[in-house]
Amino acid sequence: MLDAFRKASQSWFIKILFGLLILSFGVWGIGDVVRMRAESTPAITVGKQDISASEVVEEFRRDVERLSAMFGGKLSVDQARQMGLMSRTIAQIVDRSLLDQAADHLKLGVDDNTLRKMIANTPAFQNELHVFDKNIYERALMRVGLTERQYLNLERGDIAREQLARLVGGGVSVPAVMADPLFRYRNEQRVAETVTFPADKMPAPAKPDDATLQAFYKDHPTPFMAPELRAVSAVVLRTADVSGDIKPSDQDIEKAYQVRQDEFQTPETRNIQQVVFADKNKAQAFADAVRKGGDFTAAAKADGQEVSDLGWLDRRQMPLESLADAAFGAPGPGVVGPVQSPLGWHVLRISSVVPGKTRALSDVRSIIIQDLVKDEATNRLYALSTKLEDSIGSGAGIEEAAGTVGVRPLKVAAMDAKGDAPDGKPAPGVPLTPEFLATAFQTPQGETSEVTQFKDNSGYFVLHVDKVTPPAVKPFETVKDQVLAAWTEERKAQAAHKQAEAAAERVKKGETLAAVAGPFKVETTQPFLRTGGGTAKVPPLLAAEMFKEAAPGGIAVVPLQGSTMVARLQSIIPADPKNQTVAYDNARKKLDEALSEDLTQEYLAVLQKDMPVHINSTAIDEQFPK
Repeated sequence: MLDAFRKASQSWFIKILFGLLILSFGVWGIGDVVRMRAESTPAITVGKQDISASEVVEEFRRDVERLSAMFGGKLSVDQARQMGLMSRTIAQIVDRSLLDQAADHLKLGVDDNTLRKMIANTPAFQNELHVFDKNIYERALMRVGLTERQYLNLERGDIAREQLARLVGGGVSVPAVMADPLFRYRNEQRVAETVTFPADKMPAPAKPDDATLQAFYKDHPTPFMAPELRAVSAVVLRTADVSGDIKPSDQDIEKAYQVRQDEFQTPETRNIQQVVFADKNKAQAFADAVRKGGDFTAAAKADGQEVSDLGWLDRRQMPLESLADAAFGAPGPGVVGPVQSPLGWHVLRISSVVPGKTRALSDVRSIIIQDLVKDEATNRLYALSTKLEDSIGSGAGIEEAAGTVGVRPLKVAAMDAKGDAPDGKPAPGVPLTPEFLATAFQTPQGETSEVTQFKDNSGYFVLHVDKVTPPAVKPFETVKDQVLAAWTEERKAQAAHKQAEAAAERVKKGETLAAVAGPFKVETTQPFLRTGGGTAKVPPLLAAEMFKEAAPGGIAVVPLQGSTMVARLQSIIPADPKNQTVAYDNARKKLDEALSEDLTQEYLAVLQKDMPVHINSTAIDEQFPK
């Protein structure tokens, strides 16, 4: 149920940025009036709370960003609106507002001191020593654009909603009279004997005449379709087109080496352990004892302290600057400290040191040259892409535009969406990149695309779609062999099915599967659930057929891809809540959560009756460009 509240209260790191709605009108001054009116009209009203359109849109954009990862980063705001995701965002806002007002009415919440302690115990705000670090805390808030006051208010709202959640559905439990039969139904398992009749093991049918093949070809056109083909002219600029004459000078190589010194340096690392004391005198006494030959770990244990192993660190990885100065200021292995920090008095032991080193120019010369060539080529490509854009923008065709940047135009007579020519081989010269192929098949016939950069930054391209050939069924004569193969495969599958049906009838009359299997092997499945899962996976259709049988011995014919199976239910394994306690407890937990979520939704429905909701869709739609 808490998940349901979380879904309804996505308030982590929310910052409302009131955007300016810019409207252009011919009459001076009316824009400001319209803007003021638009902002003053709430997009959503929940009880006594108004939510502006800009707030709704801002949260919607955040939702789209989160969901975009599920679509490979390709989900746009417009696509999300077409998919109806705006309704999801609006529902979240409404539910959160209902819960906030209900929690406020019940005086739920937390005092500032308790809230700050909870934040201090949040791992995301702690350093490597698992101690609250104000700098980390402030940087985290800065990254999401929140002040401390805003963040505390958001946290306070989340806590109040969780308290409300516990009041509404905390401790609910599905009764055994409901849980037991559901568990028995979902967890019953079955075992089947099976024999499979593969189509590819069936005798080949007699060769058909052309009339039979043509009839099959007419009735089954899809496998014999030629894909859409496109003829394309393009200008493609690649790094190789402009990098051939780039020869970095020795001076440039030396300069780049000096600038990139940090990149070619391996920093000194030290293996460090520490003990932290609250009292300086105890820390000093401990350090003195260890320096005189005492065992670091044993001495710490005698003082009732624990040794923290920081491991191998370079200076930048030290959690505190004061500790870094002390640990890396020491000449070598030994005991350092005590050193004071906000956490107390630290005594450090440096057990080992690995000196840093710098790679010589001779070792990295080829890397620097490669990068210098790439950088210069990138600059040249950018200049050429600008020139290409200007040429295309002035109305030049592909050939003329190619001439302005000094490359030959690419001519593709026909290619499919994968970049293959009609013969199935890659079309010569076609960049087989998603961006080029997508542009070629999204640009209408007779039009020219925009100048586009390859996603790997290796160049630019612009293309013109010369001709579009729609998908069509290939002529019979060109696919006759394919038609024959498909017809034969279908006939063999039909033969396998008939053989399986005949075998099933014999089993129903008392014969065993082994007796009717012929050359094929009889197998026994592992126990499986009605969904096909369980100890072993089985085809879902087999599971469905076996769970239709009321008792062992039932027979079913199960068509599968490329074969037909005859199955006989061998045994039924009932689910027993008393003997499957772990599985039963997990099942009841899920049922309890489902019941709590149902209570949540019922509670929200009651709240909505007491706090009416009004949604102004027009105000929200006006936030998006037409």
